[in-house]
Amino acid sequence: MRISYISTYPPALCGIATYTHYLTKSLLKIDREIKIFVIAERGASEIKTERLEVKVCFEREKDYVGKITPVLKDTLPEVVHIQHEFAIFNPDQRFLNLLQEIRKRAKIVVTLHTVHTNATSDWEGMSMSMEEYNRKIGKLTHTIVVHQDSMKKSLSSQGIPENLIHVIPHGTEILKKVDKKEARKRLNLPEDGKIILSFGFFSKYKNRDLVIEALPYVLDRVQNAYLLFSGYPRKEAKKEVDACVKKAEKLGVKDRVILMKRFVPDEEIHLVFGASDVVVFPYFQKYFSASGSLHLAIGAFKIPVVSNIPKFEEVPQNISEELTFEPKNPSDLARILVKVLKDENFRKAAVEKVKNYALETSWDEVAKKHLQIYRAL
Repeated sequence: MRISYISTYPPALCGIATYTHYLTKSLLKIDREIKIFVIAERGASEIKTERLEVKVCFEREKDYVGKITPVLKDTLPEVVHIQHEFAIFNPDQRFLNLLQEIRKRAKIVVTLHTVHTNATSDWEGMSMSMEEYNRKIGKLTHTIVVHQDSMKKSLSSQGIPENLIHVIPHGTEILKKVDKKEARKRLNLPEDGKIILSFGFFSKYKNRDLVIEALPYVLDRVQNAYLLFSGYPRKEAKKEVDACVKKAEKLGVKDRVILMKRFVPDEEIHLVFGASDVVVFPYFQKYFSASGSLHLAIGAFKIPVVSNIPKFEEVPQNISEELTFEPKNPSDLARILVKVLKDENFRKAAVEKVKNYALETSWDEVAKKHLQIYRAL
């Protein structure tokens, strides 16, 4: 079988690039008969091996249809799988034109990593409503993949047939084990104490200042706690970073907040998670999506504490409802963090469920579910 992905790809600093890399790696491992072509956005590195070829050819700001179509003619795929994110493929006519061109040659799978409705969309200049746009995608594809039940329900309520939509959870990379003290030493972190990790890029939706607001409550019960922000603070997120620093100063906890001011490369991710005691995701967003960072935490067998929004519905469904807090409620978040850090019986039970879910959603298991769809098409 010949499969073409249209996606970002490493070394591009993009969650979709990482997702596609992990998925292709597992597919090539579990099925020796497939050949994969990645039609990648600029920022990727070109690769050419016997079974994997990465061709860099398009840019999101330009007319990418004319760049992608000739490559598809050359690679002759049976299935074309587009890893869709609105930041890469803006909701305009270009993407619909691309689907029309691909449909002449191959079966189409589109993974919608984000699902918007009319109520959650903030895209300007659209010639149609977001829900009409989603329906047009549904009519032009053979299968839509989403990561959460809520995403499927939203698309179905917008008029896309349920039998077209498949739920496949985000994949989990089982991270390399590392001794906690060794990890902290290598990252120059405090060797003693409890570290609360907030992982990933800063953005206005990630609500990181809430964790700082919760920190004084936590320190009342866990005096040796620290808050670690990892993830490169990009220029466009400077406002969010500065706000967190100012809030920490105002609340008198600046000495307990550690900000890693560099991008964490793949080879160090296991160290960052290995050094932590709990991982917190305080995001607040109304649209539907899943979280690659959450699955990194799960792959490190770390307990995730998450805001009660659809993005993190996997946690109460598969690990524990007690790990969710109400968005914008720092005392509720602090209460759960203290429970995780101090209640050893609760910790052991939660870690066991995290491990089980990590194995259920490993990239190999996720790749098998994709293969079933490709073969059916």
